[in-house]
Amino acid sequence: MQLEATGISVRGPHAPMLAATSVRVADHQLVVLAGYPGPGHVAAGLGLSGRLKPDTGSVRLDGKADAALLRRRVAVIDAPGITEPDDALPVQTVVGEELAIAGRKAGRKAVLEWLNEHDAAEHADKRFEHLPVGVRTSLLAELTVARPDVKLVILTMPDRHGGDPHEWYALGRDLASRGYGVIITCADASARLLDVEAARLGSTDQPDPVQVTPIAPIAPIEDPTPEDVVPLEEETNA
Repeated sequence: MQLEATGISVRGPHAPMLAATSVRVADHQLVVLAGYPGPGHVAAGLGLSGRLKPDTGSVRLDGKADAALLRRRVAVIDAPGITEPDDALPVQTVVGEELAIAGRKAGRKAVLEWLNEHDAAEHADKRFEHLPVGVRTSLLAELTVARPDVKLVILTMPDRHGGDPHEWYALGRDLASRGYGVIITCADASARLLDVEAARLGSTDQPDPVQVTPIAPIAPIEDPTPEDVVPLEEETNA
């Protein structure tokens, strides 16, 4: 599945929110989209996911300009004021709400099991704002891809929370290795710390996405053939 935006821009009430930007990403690919911190990051995420109609340009998913399809397949993670959770809520409440959106069991037992599976059970009763930065970003990403229809994700300005950019970049690579298309928007300074060739907000001439090697499938364990089986008596007497 490929997402391709060509020259999309968004006008604001007083100044442009997003200058003409082109970007593309497909399964097993990662794009770091860098630019000055501000509304352009959110405008890009909403425009790329079909939640905001750009004033110019087009966004296509597998060649189709279909906003409803974009909204179903492309998720925007932790966009400030849009998809970020209420920081005052307990972690288990946020997880329960997101699991319910994903159509999964969302009772207390199911939430605690999910948190335990993701090595975060110790944070269940904390306010969401008190999560370590890396844990916060990872949990929100995993909750988002729990939705069965989501195939591409846009992680919005994870560096605004501080922390080490290499953590969320590694998370993006992990998601891409699992088959998702991933766009991460961040400040220019974060992209420089990562030492990656980043795409830029407000540019239509972009570098190629980073291609991430898929996770190798685990080989099935084959039953031994009869000649490989050593009778217990022979094995004991050997």
